[in-house]
Amino acid sequence: MNNLNNQILALAGVLQSATLVDQLASSGSCDTKGSSASLASILSTSTKVEEVFDAQSQLSIGMKALRIALGKQTKSIQTVVFYALSLINLEKKLMKNPALLDTITTEINALNKQDFFEITHGNSIARLGELYKNTLGELNPRIMVKGEQTYLSNTRTANHIRALLLSGIRAVSLWKSQGGKTWHLIVNKRKMLAAIDTLDKPIYLVKD
Repeated sequence: MNNLNNQILALAGVLQSATLVDQLASSGSCDTKGSSASLASILSTSTKVEEVFDAQSQLSIGMKALRIALGKQTKSIQTVVFYALSLINLEKKLMKNPALLDTITTEINALNKQDFFEITHGNSIARLGELYKNTLGELNPRIMVKGEQTYLSNTRTANHIRALLLSGIRAVSLWKSQGGKTWHLIVNKRKMLAAIDTLDKPIYLVKD
């Protein structure tokens, strides 16, 4: 798989996390399959897209959002795009803070070693949510999630949102490891859309 395709899939991971956050904040629930894939990506230390996401179908939500974001209907998902760009900026700040990065890495390694709770279990999500809150959530400017206060004030939903924001940071890191740059989103729009047309099919990623 060429580098542009890898960048697109990783960027789809960012948009997927952002979309799921928006779903949770607006309705109190989100796509289960997409959430499971995004949360699981947090535990992967690989820089290979096909190892972080086992199947391209796991990124269907993100691919759809990315197509819209790069097209002419961007305003329809303006909030999602805002979250995605905020995640890119937040990851940049994280990379400049080795102590914070070490704290996050240590906690994720500890989660990786546990064998009693799946990453999608409420306890794991709560742990990820608390990790985000005490680390990335302290960096300014904070990502302000918009939605219904009923859902945002619910502890379980809030933890899920924070955990998905953490998965978004993971996806940004993956995107950058593939050579992704913010300016590509403007200069390479047409090329990226053409690649999405080719990629956005129910075909499993081929592993090495």
